[in-house]
Amino acid sequence: MASAQVTVRQTTLDGVIEAVLTGAIVPLDAPTEDDFHAAWVARGLSATEPTLMAAVGGALADRLAWVFLSGYQATLRRGLPQLPIEPGWSALVNTEGVGDLPGTALTGEPGARRLSGWKTWVAAADHVERLIVSAHQNELPLIVVRRDQPGVVIEHSRAGGYLGEMVQGRVRFDDVAIADEQVTGDASSFPVFRAAEGAYVRVALSAFLLSHAVRLQAPPAFVGRVVQGLVRAASAVALPLPSRAATIAIGAVDAEIRVLAAEFEALVATADPVLHGRWDRDARMVRSDTLARRADEALAGLGLVLPQPSSA
Repeated sequence: MASAQVTVRQTTLDGVIEAVLTGAIVPLDAPTEDDFHAAWVARGLSATEPTLMAAVGGALADRLAWVFLSGYQATLRRGLPQLPIEPGWSALVNTEGVGDLPGTALTGEPGARRLSGWKTWVAAADHVERLIVSAHQNELPLIVVRRDQPGVVIEHSRAGGYLGEMVQGRVRFDDVAIADEQVTGDASSFPVFRAAEGAYVRVALSAFLLSHAVRLQAPPAFVGRVVQGLVRAASAVALPLPSRAATIAIGAVDAEIRVLAAEFEALVATADPVLHGRWDRDARMVRSDTLARRADEALAGLGLVLPQPSSA
């Protein structure tokens, strides 16, 4: 794995942008989850403010799996700020009811709770250190469980395919003892997570576009527009979540970034065919218009319509 050149301290967004523009942050060669995890821990990114976490992770990424993972980790930090800051990765494990696997059940009284059952989607299954488990799908409380806690068994469920370098798995809880201090979350946890995830992924994606545009010596006008997109994405996600203002701002930024991403795709098709192949495989993450549609719905409730930027 090639090491990125980090010569300045990136404690503000403009510092991150300056580092990318000057080559102090460059994309890694990180073909495996192990590679990107090692880089993440070495740079202490889990201790970084969420927007900078997403931006630096995205700028270091050499593929969209790591763009997603950077935005995802930032989302968890924003949605659960009460969690202690630790190195490495966390995962929200909420999905259940896939196939005939029973979902989770949290039983017992405070001080003597037990967790049993299955969750059927775990991100970064090879390296996630901390699982944030819903008592039942979409239900509080959330329980913080370490992967090495007795009774926790993580299995791989899928390799390859969409975002394939990020190992995806499922987890079984066999009568896991839950102490009171492991219980967390409040009424804001799920709404903030849902409002934040796509927005932080777009911050990471903007930083990815910028880092590779600089690496490939893209036209200065394009680089400037990507910088603008990153700044706008960071400003939008800084708004209170969830809120109508944030929904509309994030949707507007999303529409702009998808235009930039289409231009970037055309650039890498000739400038970097290897990156283009990885991009094309995972491009549905980039092309999704979910955030823009949410903004349209928010504006429609006010009798307004969100204008879409031209791709010309």
